[in-house]
Amino acid sequence: MSRKGETKASKRAKEPKGAKKGKGAEKAPQTASEVKLSAHPRAKQQIRVAKGWAGLAGCVLAGYASWHGGAPIFDTLLRSLMWGVAAYMLMWFCAVQVWRHVAVAEVRAAEKVWRARKAEAELQARELAAQAQAERAAAVR
Repeated sequence: MSRKGETKASKRAKEPKGAKKGKGAEKAPQTASEVKLSAHPRAKQQIRVAKGWAGLAGCVLAGYASWHGGAPIFDTLLRSLMWGVAAYMLMWFCAVQVWRHVAVAEVRAAEKVWRARKAEAELQARELAAQAQAERAAAVR
């Protein structure tokens, strides 16, 4: 092996897989408290379904309107395709916005329940501690 080949191999060995070079390579570390729609099973599935139906509906409606408007077949197909893609992208944007709000609301609701349970547990612990302290005070007397 040549010296040049060895340096390339050693560089590859030092760099982790998937390491990017250039702009944007330094991203903030992701924490567990982030809400990601890509990790939310219902959001992921419903966004996919909404995009599919919107693309299909946009394609069919544009094709129908264009065909009944008297456009040639090529123009009808082209308009149908373009409107299908536009509807798909618009629905993707809208569905992601809606699910962002839904996911954050779910997290806040779960946090509210967790805080209520925590407060109840702390109250019970205080009551038990006060009761134990009263029993110890009565035993000393």
